[in-house]
Amino acid sequence: MISIRVLPICVVLLTSPLAAEKAEDYGLDEAQVKRFAEARVPVIDFHVHLRGGMTVEKAVARQAVTGIKIGVLRNLGKGWPIETDGQLREFLDSVAGRPVFVGLQVNDRDWMDKHASDLLARLDFVLADTMIMPMPRDDSEPVKLWLAEGYTIDDAEAWMERYVRHNLRVLSEPIDILANPTYLPPALEDRYDDLWTDTRMRRVIAAAVAGGVALEINVRSGLPHDRFIRLAKRMGAKFTFGSNNFDDRPINMARCAEAIDRYRLGKDDMYSPGAPPGE
Repeated sequence: MISIRVLPICVVLLTSPLAAEKAEDYGLDEAQVKRFAEARVPVIDFHVHLRGGMTVEKAVARQAVTGIKIGVLRNLGKGWPIETDGQLREFLDSVAGRPVFVGLQVNDRDWMDKHASDLLARLDFVLADTMIMPMPRDDSEPVKLWLAEGYTIDDAEAWMERYVRHNLRVLSEPIDILANPTYLPPALEDRYDDLWTDTRMRRVIAAAVAGGVALEINVRSGLPHDRFIRLAKRMGAKFTFGSNNFDDRPINMARCAEAIDRYRLGKDDMYSPGAPPGE
């Protein structure tokens, strides 16, 4: 069955802050923009945060400049921009009817039990990553792994076994996209090839495939690495693209075109949301 999502028409005003931007500002040329616009392969950036000056209007303008469709989101969880159902409803209402996909990045592991099902049903996608993890034990309070001063890792191999289990837990949730797969914290990032063995990669990829979770190819972080992407494709995984912006400045999106060509990604390799309920 083919599902078609028709996005509403939106006019980008010439007064838009992005009106003067060009494809080159995003590391693209006009041929690539045309190729994306023709949608031979669904090229969608599902990791556009509405923060740091980025707005829905600017996201729509970015689509026009790059030819890359966009999924906007906010973070959901304790201490994040959306904590309550009221805040979630306000966010959903603020982006309703705009020609973008709408999602959440979930940061608590019990998110699906904390929020009204009718509100969650209005989302086009749910994205998560593995960058917040209990430390030093599974029953400890979660820490932000990118803040290296907040914890220590004494045994890298033992931690990796815990970390793979953490990956599998996140992948067991009703999410659609795993962002920044194979992320490693600062203390271990230079040991990527050593710690991310084929066996560990296979466990993560198999869980993603079994759960229907797409794996993000991030254009900023360079994650995941080549070996993971090639293995994931052989195992039947779906992929997405993500920029994970911090503000509204242009981001080099060349990795989208490079990945499509290098890994021969076709439309069947890419994740795309179906029509939302009621459409």
